Amino acid sequence: MNILHIVEDFSLKSGGLRTVINNLNHQIINKGHKSYILSSEKEEGDDIYLIKAKGKWLYSKKWIHKIKDIVERHKITIIHIHGVWLYPQYIGAKYGIENKIPVVLSPHGMYQPWLWRKGTLKKKIYFYFLVKKWFSKARVIHSITPDETKNLKYFFKSNYIKEIPNLISLKTNVSFSPINEKYFLYLGRLNKTKGIDLLIKSFSQIENDNFILKIAGNFNDYKEELQQIVYSLGLKNKVEFLGQVKGDLKVNLIKNAWVMVSPSFSDVIGMVNLEAASLKTPMITTHNTGLKKDWDSNGGKLINPNIDELTIALKEVLNWSLEERNKNGEQLFDFVKNNYTWESRIRDWELLYKNLNNEK
Repeated sequence: MNILHIVEDFSLKSGGLRTVINNLNHQIINKGHKSYILSSEKEEGDDIYLIKAKGKWLYSKKWIHKIKDIVERHKITIIHIHGVWLYPQYIGAKYGIENKIPVVLSPHGMYQPWLWRKGTLKKKIYFYFLVKKWFSKARVIHSITPDETKNLKYFFKSNYIKEIPNLISLKTNVSFSPINEKYFLYLGRLNKTKGIDLLIKSFSQIENDNFILKIAGNFNDYKEELQQIVYSLGLKNKVEFLGQVKGDLKVNLIKNAWVMVSPSFSDVIGMVNLEAASLKTPMITTHNTGLKKDWDSNGGKLINPNIDELTIALKEVLNWSLEERNKNGEQLFDFVKNNYTWESRIRDWELLYKNLNNEK
């Protein structure tokens, strides 16, 4: 089978979405299949197809020509659409359906209730009057969590919905680092959805001079708003904005954190949660991420995204000894190993794709 993945942004700015698609692409190739990625953004060294498109919708006539060229050149048998809001997804789904190529649609949580309620009227008009016609003809709608499955049934009543969680590959020789600097870490996109303002406000209620808060993520306009909150709470010397981190710097930043925190209002598992666990760093996140409830009893913490619950969680982990911190990290690593690894679930993707090819 030959698969074409279409996504508007494959650069590091896309956060966990890049990780999810990149991992799926590599896993499918490692299984002996052909897999290609088409996007409008990438990082240096990425071996993908690129369309440089401008504007908020990323409209360009080049998309349809490039999709047609890739399909014909590589004999594409499945088009996998990632995301829902921009022209690349619309034209990719339209092309696939009109040319009788099976389409898989992965919304990646973009239709979740919190985001839908916060969405603009433009988005709702766009969905109902333009893309639903094509998305509703996708052969498979992919969901990541049980909550997303339930939600997608509201939008796509007649589609087949297949649930496969976000997954990660674990290294077997992860060792603990000495904790020389005590800090909480947020790592991800700087976006209101992520609850970073809650984290800063909760951190302001922690009476412990030994801990600081580090916030890692590509700078944007929202960073200025967050910085104003930091200044207003007198935390100028207690909160660090690190910008984008990657490679060994990112790995070491996660490994050395006392705890990672992602108090998201809306997410579908969130790769940062799995990345923390993969490095044996305990993780505080929210029920809204769709993680299994047992996360809360296996070294991690699940809360509702509000200041009171987050403050309680932060104060609790502050009282851990280093031995307790490491024990929780080890436990979370084992939990993810048993529930969210490629080794245990790649067969699900292979079967999904193979069944679509057999239906043709």
